[in-house]
Amino acid sequence: MSTDATRSGKSEDAVVDALGRTLSRSEAARSALASTLREGGTAVGTLAGVRGLDIGMEGERPGLAGYDSDGAVRVLVQAMCWTDLTPNQPNAYFKQLPLDRPAALLFVAPAARLARLWPELCRRADEQFTIIGATTPGDLRAATVSGGERRLMLTSWDALLEFMERVVSGAGDGEAEADIRQLHGMIDRMDGDA
Repeated sequence: MSTDATRSGKSEDAVVDALGRTLSRSEAARSALASTLREGGTAVGTLAGVRGLDIGMEGERPGLAGYDSDGAVRVLVQAMCWTDLTPNQPNAYFKQLPLDRPAALLFVAPAARLARLWPELCRRADEQFTIIGATTPGDLRAATVSGGERRLMLTSWDALLEFMERVVSGAGDGEAEADIRQLHGMIDRMDGDA
């Protein structure tokens, strides 16, 4: 792996950690994430918590798993900046989602990547699953994945973080608001470096 790729991967790990801390500490931030998922067609209900995700395969990047009050995983979040998809994305991740209830695999990436990343995610998913009703409106893209109530989604960092910031601000969660601003700053610096 090149030095630039290593640095980018470590930066993405830091972004995942920061997003995970914010989501695990802030009910309002989790509510904003659940609203984003509902907007993309996944009725996940309330997210009780978020924890780190280790898919158990070498070479995979860390992600986040959001779970409901029963402890069932309802969303897997894959935070991306400028690194490539891994060979197991998205298909190995779908296998981590329940089949018996609504769930989503959400990729979050810079807005400049959405136009190229979305067709690639759908193409890869369609190799093992049937993709139904893929949409490409604005900064939130979604498709149904065959074999249960799973959805593939892609949104931009700007869209997710700006919405989260509005929700946590409205809830009076100043600490989460500051964390989201800091995370947004990290993303902006990484975009500028790219």
